[in-house]
Amino acid sequence: MSWNNVDNKHKKKYDRNFVSCDEFYERAYIKQIVKEEFPSLSDSAIDSAISSCCASVPAPHPRQTFWNCLRNRLGVG
Repeated sequence: MSWNNVDNKHKKKYDRNFVSCDEFYERAYIKQIVKEEFPSLSDSAIDSAISSCCASVPAPHPRQTFWNCLRNRLGVG
């Protein structure tokens, strides 16, 4: 999975390098990308990992740091 695939389609200019945990569409898109890459992971495991990384990676949430956190939480990294 690559953050190159996670392109912020709604706010391209000012937050491309950050994850917005408050935006439902962004969380849903991240979940979709993870599910496509790792179909064996449960929805609850993915949701839990996203929530955990939103809480543990200080805002603004840099994409690469967030992605590293997510991979570690999901054990795919």
